[in-house]
Amino acid sequence: MKERSIKRKITLWYTMILALILSIVLVGMLVFIHNLETNVAKEELSQNLSAFYGQITFAEDAYYIPDDMEFYNNGVVISVYSERGVPLVGSIPSHFPMDTTLKDDTFQRVQGDGTRWLVYDRAYDYGEGKTLWIRGVSTISGVELVAGQIMIATVCLFMGLTAFIGCIGYIMLSKALKPVEIICSEAGEISRGEDLSKRLTIPQIQDEMYRLSISFNEMFDRLEESFEAEKQFSSDVSHELRTPLSVIRSQCEYLIGECRTSDEREEIEIIKNQADRMTNLISQLLTISRCERGSEHFHMEEFDFSFMAEMVVDTLAETAQRNEISIQREIEEGLLVYGEETLLMRMLMNLIENAIFYGKKGGYIKVKIRRKGNYLEGSVEDNGIGISEENLSKIWKRFYREDKSRKNSTNGTGLGLSMVKWIVQIHEGTIDVESQKDKGSTFTFFLPVKSDQMDC
Repeated sequence: MKERSIKRKITLWYTMILALILSIVLVGMLVFIHNLETNVAKEELSQNLSAFYGQITFAEDAYYIPDDMEFYNNGVVISVYSERGVPLVGSIPSHFPMDTTLKDDTFQRVQGDGTRWLVYDRAYDYGEGKTLWIRGVSTISGVELVAGQIMIATVCLFMGLTAFIGCIGYIMLSKALKPVEIICSEAGEISRGEDLSKRLTIPQIQDEMYRLSISFNEMFDRLEESFEAEKQFSSDVSHELRTPLSVIRSQCEYLIGECRTSDEREEIEIIKNQADRMTNLISQLLTISRCERGSEHFHMEEFDFSFMAEMVVDTLAETAQRNEISIQREIEEGLLVYGEETLLMRMLMNLIENAIFYGKKGGYIKVKIRRKGNYLEGSVEDNGIGISEENLSKIWKRFYREDKSRKNSTNGTGLGLSMVKWIVQIHEGTIDVESQKDKGSTFTFFLPVKSDQMDC
């Protein structure tokens, strides 16, 4: 699933909303400025025409225009037309379309040769049915140029303000949501770690984050109590069962020597085997429980892992042969590691026993040990029943078994892989698994070649 930051989402949304509002305001300003400039140009045209008309003298059927009359004033060019639209006097701008229709008291926009003009015409009656047209022409190319520059500046201002608002909003949200990031980070450390006694840092300000942190810590308190109760129960039960199991085993050993028939011996051996299995299970539970409670200490020393691996393979070769499975080995000689030899032997035995238990008749197991940089790399590969992808993360849990049809088998305790991962972790190593259903599995582990003394 793709990760999405809530800061980015909130910043994006409110920036889009503010950008929309800002764009509406700026567009409104542009329209207002454009209309204002146009209205100013129209007002100048109207005033110039009125002033020009005021200097004309009318007498019955005639009119008189003074010789010193100016036909250009403040950017407005004025010309006089007869009632048929024939130019009489005045000035006409270069490239101005001469066929522009005269329209009384009407503003027109005219374009010619790349230049735009604003035209205003007035018709004045004099004499008997005679009309004198006065036209004012003002270029608006300059106005439109200024409007274009204003629009470019407005767009740049809009983009700058939008970026500024987004950055400021992101910074403010980052500060506001900083406690959430702290809570996520600390909760993740608690979730990934083994120490459930850790707690979230309580903010000084009693706000929503304060209440959330308090609630999380209360939840962690209850979880820690539950896990501690579970550990204590496992330890207590294991201790209580050791004595009766020892009695059962000793009595079975005595009865085997007193048996009169082979059937009796077989039945008693079944009981003894089950008692041995339970004893092994309890021993592993006690070891894990003591380590989790910090009461188990291990003697770490440097030893020959290669030699130990050869011994483990030799020990389990007969078991594999009885299951019609061959064990192949590629073990580099003289690899020394620093750790608890007994535990690491149990780790490798559990991996190989697991491969035997879930192997197929006529199958194989490949054990490879070699050095890779500052680590010892080991792998146990088989072509057995494999593990489905959805169950890969579950195999490290206690008592979990992929093949439910074998849950009643007398082989294994259900703690094998759980103990394997625990042993690797206390040696500061890592372990991973690759598997395909009905094709087999490969467990790969890495152990540091040398490590400091450690207590569990």
